[in-house]
Amino acid sequence: MIPDGFPDGFYAHGHPYGLYEAIRAEGGLVRHPSLPLWVAGSHAAVHAVASDPAAYRSGDGILIDEIGVPFDTPPTIMHTDPPEHGRYRGLVAPAFRPSAMRRLEGAVRERFRALLEPVEAGRPFDVVAELAVPLPLQVICLLLGIPEDDWPRFFRWSESIIPGAAPELSDEERAALRMEAGVYLVEVSNERRAAPRDDVISQLAQAEVDGDRLTDIEMVMFLIQLLVAGNETTRHAISGGLLAFAENPDQWEAMKRPEAMPTAIEEILRWTSPVVYFLRTATRPAVLAGRKLEAGDHIMLLYGSANRDPEAFGPDADRFDVTRRPEVPGLAFGYGPHFCLGAALARMEMRLVLEELRSRYGTVTVTGEPVYNGSPVVVGLRGLPLAFA
Repeated sequence: MIPDGFPDGFYAHGHPYGLYEAIRAEGGLVRHPSLPLWVAGSHAAVHAVASDPAAYRSGDGILIDEIGVPFDTPPTIMHTDPPEHGRYRGLVAPAFRPSAMRRLEGAVRERFRALLEPVEAGRPFDVVAELAVPLPLQVICLLLGIPEDDWPRFFRWSESIIPGAAPELSDEERAALRMEAGVYLVEVSNERRAAPRDDVISQLAQAEVDGDRLTDIEMVMFLIQLLVAGNETTRHAISGGLLAFAENPDQWEAMKRPEAMPTAIEEILRWTSPVVYFLRTATRPAVLAGRKLEAGDHIMLLYGSANRDPEAFGPDADRFDVTRRPEVPGLAFGYGPHFCLGAALARMEMRLVLEELRSRYGTVTVTGEPVYNGSPVVVGLRGLPLAFA
């Protein structure tokens, strides 16, 4: 049922929903045939693990390649557990509060309107390259306080960090880009320590944990995560959502009602589920989905499978419905202490995109073959030819 490993090309067409259905049919939690982990595909199992960081920790690695790999320092705050996670998260959380997002809204709308100016009604264009990539990238760079001339570099750095997101890059090129990003971010952090500004980098550069300033490694850890989380996932939610509307024109019509906007955003997140998985490690013996786990067992949380679980979202879970009001939470942003820090930012960007497009266009049509990035970690579209009319 589950392939021997996750070979190249396994996510070439997005989430493998047929496999997810088979995992759920086996009870929602199955042993991987060759990797040392369990695979959780039901909403109940993924939600239970994400809700209990004491029983299922993140500090032993969150990706398959990290199993058994010790960390001198956490690569990201996603690799930390309470109470350390809470201390780190508290440093940057104020920058992403809903009140902060409301102050940013005007600038984001202005940016998106500028991106829409070259888009002609009826003209096919690549919505990924022209809209979905630049908007989140510009917004996160604005928050961080990055000079506009450097924004294109941040796109390449972000692509190099996500496993499989840029298949054209060799391992050597990825390593070089990551090193380049680290050097740049340390330099900017040191500049903001000496001369703070009104931006997130300055906020972190002045912050303290237990009386100590963040080290260069910790600064890079924070900023790389903010770059990727604030850019890649939102991009794929926007482009994947527009593909869903193009394939379901009745839902584009339904979304035009103002009261449908909040549910439409949540349905896009459920439908696209850009983050494929993260791992957790059991800290003690447990029973999950009727299976006995031992301390040290790794569990792969398949968010895309959980978000299509009929037990959670009803028998029409495989239908895109912007009026859906589920009784359970969607898991595209994770759950529990690791719930996505930038959720309010992503929702705000998605809302502005839909509002602006809804006010301009009556239809959205696919004009070519969608191309997926094939990443086994953050899956989404690399290209999507659309036409608005």
